[in-house]
Amino acid sequence: MGKRRKQRKAAVDRDVISSLPDEILCHILSFLPTRTSMATSVLSRRWRYLWEKVQVLDLNDDFLYTHDRSDEEAEECFINFLEKVVSGFNPLRKVRLSCRADDYGYRRLFEWIGSVSEGVRELYFSTRTTNRMTYTLHFEYIYSTSLVSLVLDGNINIIFDDVNLDGKLFLPSLKNLELHIDYLNLDVFLSGCPALETLRVTLIKFTTREADFDLEAIHMPRTLKSLTFEERYHYSEVVTLKRLQLDTPSLEYLHLELRCDYKRILVCDYTNIKKACLDIWPKRRNVAWVPKLLGALCKTKFLWLKVSTIQCLIRAPVLNLPDFCNLIQLQLDFYGFNSTLLIDLLRNCPKLQTLKIYTSEFIDDHLRKSYRNSHKRNDWTQPLSVPNCIVSHLNTVEYRGYQDTPEEHEFTAYILQKGLVLKTMRIHAKYDNLDLKRRRYMALSEIQRGSSMCRLEVH
Repeated sequence: MGKRRKQRKAAVDRDVISSLPDEILCHILSFLPTRTSMATSVLSRRWRYLWEKVQVLDLNDDFLYTHDRSDEEAEECFINFLEKVVSGFNPLRKVRLSCRADDYGYRRLFEWIGSVSEGVRELYFSTRTTNRMTYTLHFEYIYSTSLVSLVLDGNINIIFDDVNLDGKLFLPSLKNLELHIDYLNLDVFLSGCPALETLRVTLIKFTTREADFDLEAIHMPRTLKSLTFEERYHYSEVVTLKRLQLDTPSLEYLHLELRCDYKRILVCDYTNIKKACLDIWPKRRNVAWVPKLLGALCKTKFLWLKVSTIQCLIRAPVLNLPDFCNLIQLQLDFYGFNSTLLIDLLRNCPKLQTLKIYTSEFIDDHLRKSYRNSHKRNDWTQPLSVPNCIVSHLNTVEYRGYQDTPEEHEFTAYILQKGLVLKTMRIHAKYDNLDLKRRRYMALSEIQRGSSMCRLEVH
């Protein structure tokens, strides 16, 4: 037994990991922040210079901002540290930077990004300022034939300086693009990304001018499989876009948050669509084309319509809903519950399994004004026939923000009575006191249920 214990102890004491090849150790270190990777140099002679062979740079400047150092000194230290560290690295494959910078620091950081971008496959750059100043990144700094993934986050304007690109593909290998920035000419930028598959864009404004303006068009790349497009311009701007082209036949995921007034939208048949979320402001022109977009998305499996989009449907002069033949989950966000629209949607979702309803009292002031201008009082009307999904597929209903209005109560009772395969009716409501909660729960629990499996939950 004594010999076996010694053998086990010798196995534990043996440094197995240090005997691995450099390639494997560098791969392990590539998942660590660079400062942590550098710290392994003190472990032994074997590890002393190993971190310099790692082809991943992951730096955050938080460690430099201390009580005994000014912000300017911390920024200078970070940029000097960055330039010094990189000088000893092998050619970089992945760069991840998160830092703060003033006007001078921005220029040095952008110049550094330009110097290393060629050869880098993944670039993540997040920067923060305390004064909300916006800084300019010239497109030359991100010109790269090797970049596959690019993420930019911060107070950044990407400027092309009237350069004649003449169809130049300045990011020909890029497949993933995420931009959470202030401004860029998105159409020009996307024209240089012919292989793009995933696009996530959040724009604070479409222009650097403080005035109302029109834009020609935005053409989304045909190669896209996932698109998240959010524009959040200021309400003082009156923004009109002549055309949004979503001719992306391979699209599987779509998330739109649009506040501009879009004159025209071009869509295609999205045969591969799996999930769609629409938050489209009820501007006059938008109201006209939202039903057309829904028709193109009719093959989606998951659909989320937010308050603004619901308003577009309510205000549409003619609403011909498509048949959502593959839809299994539908989420609807209401400001004011509308059972008529809801029943119409259910009629066109024959395979729906999960219905989520959210009624909110807190919405944007401009959207609330739009709602009041178009709102008509709704009363529950018993449908002439039961939507097919209610009797054959609908098994879960979740209602958040339930206020127990007569219309809400009648709709809930209708689902409980007609839902032959319903398993869960989950209601989240705000109650002033426990007695009110008890009385409302008793009123709902007394409703005869069409499914013996149905469980009623009131939260």
